[in-house]
Amino acid sequence: MTASAADQGQGTAPAFVRTFPCVSCGAKLSFAPGTRTLRCEFCAAENAIAEDDARVEELDLESFLKSLQGTVEHVEEERVRCAKCGAEELLDGVHFATRCSFCSTALVSKSYAGRSVKPRSLVPFQVDAGAAQAAFQRWLRWQWLAPMDLKRYARNDASLHGVYLPFWTYDCQTATDYTGQRGTKKDKSTSWTSVSGQVGHFHDDVMILASRSLPASITGALDSWDTKALVPYKPEFVSGFHAEAYQVGLAESYPMARERIDRKIRQLVLRDIGGDDQRIETLTTRYGRFTFKHVLLPAWVSAYRYRDKVYRFVVNAQTGETSGDSPVSWWKVAGLVVLGLIFFWLWVISQ
Repeated sequence: MTASAADQGQGTAPAFVRTFPCVSCGAKLSFAPGTRTLRCEFCAAENAIAEDDARVEELDLESFLKSLQGTVEHVEEERVRCAKCGAEELLDGVHFATRCSFCSTALVSKSYAGRSVKPRSLVPFQVDAGAAQAAFQRWLRWQWLAPMDLKRYARNDASLHGVYLPFWTYDCQTATDYTGQRGTKKDKSTSWTSVSGQVGHFHDDVMILASRSLPASITGALDSWDTKALVPYKPEFVSGFHAEAYQVGLAESYPMARERIDRKIRQLVLRDIGGDDQRIETLTTRYGRFTFKHVLLPAWVSAYRYRDKVYRFVVNAQTGETSGDSPVSWWKVAGLVVLGLIFFWLWVISQ
């Protein structure tokens, strides 16, 4: 790795991961969502997180990928000792920040879990644990097809934990020349006219989730973020929360971003063609310089058990949006089918 790439991607380990003892009682301070303060959960003392002149930066993708050629990431488990109770916790090579299982003290690894690229910005938690729990209960109430006793099971078994999830964001300017046909419907037929044109677009912060910890079925709440709220990375914001290192690397995520950009280009071309229907015949796209950021974004995650099966739930800790899996009561489904058939039969005999 070149020196400039190392400066951009790695930083120094002591500045990246730190714990913050309370000056009053010595316990580890945790970040308070929705604020710029660290708060002691034992004596309620608070420390403000200092402002600085650092900026959220875009990095050049091509030069960074070249700097990573030949490097191998060694992801290993790390055993850390809790400074408060002395218990040892095993970090699994995915998480680089967690809490002690015995006393809930904030724990962090010595580095970013052995990864080559370090996050340089994050969105701090805005939704606190109480608001996340309320969102979970509201979500449960809207699961109409869930079994009647689900709420009791979930309330007794579910526990939310805050985690920073790793993402890649990509920026790129594109210009696309196209040819195609515009369809105009008249009566039951469609007439087609040949068209051509060009569309340009700046693709800003195309998001790729770099974690494999969550099933795709529950990640809908993690699709929308206000990246204008990104702030330069400070270990204070991570203190007291779980945090994951990326499992989907930079080189692996780039083709995913390209695919999303290409889908967006097709949508723009179809819109530009206009009419009642559209056909695309050729597309020629010129891609400008790709830039990227590695960022951490906040979520509250829960796993609850119902009849020996685990279901997952997530709250976007910036927007409060929720998504998750829940069991289905086939009795309720059968009842809806029967009710639908009754209404259909009544409609038939009324004709």
